[in-house]
Amino acid sequence: MDPQIYTTLLTVTAGLYFVAALTALGRLLAGPNSMDRLVSLESMIAMTQGMLAVYIAWSMDTSVAYAMLVIALLGFISSLSVARFRVPDQRPKATARGGSRDAAREAARDAAQQAVREADLKHVDEKEDHF
Repeated sequence: MDPQIYTTLLTVTAGLYFVAALTALGRLLAGPNSMDRLVSLESMIAMTQGMLAVYIAWSMDTSVAYAMLVIALLGFISSLSVARFRVPDQRPKATARGGSRDAAREAARDAAQQAVREADLKHVDEKEDHF
């Protein structure tokens, strides 16, 4: 392949990765909830690996492959930890009609769910059952 065409293709690819990374960074900063931020972070990790692959193709130096492996492992571990320890985002309360029985039941159910969530978030030492 002609070196000029090869360099042009790699430059276009790097530019597209840069634009995609900026878009994902915007979603990371402005995401309305934590799951949007997590998806954005995962896509940035994948794009970083892609950018390193483009660098490997451009420089013909495979020593960066170890960095790609570390980035992949860190991305996997960060996804697992966020998925495991994520606290659900607070959703806006639905407005119910003032005097209906359904609204009272719904409010009681929401209060019970909130109490369970707060009990789950207590520190381990404060819980009654120790393992």
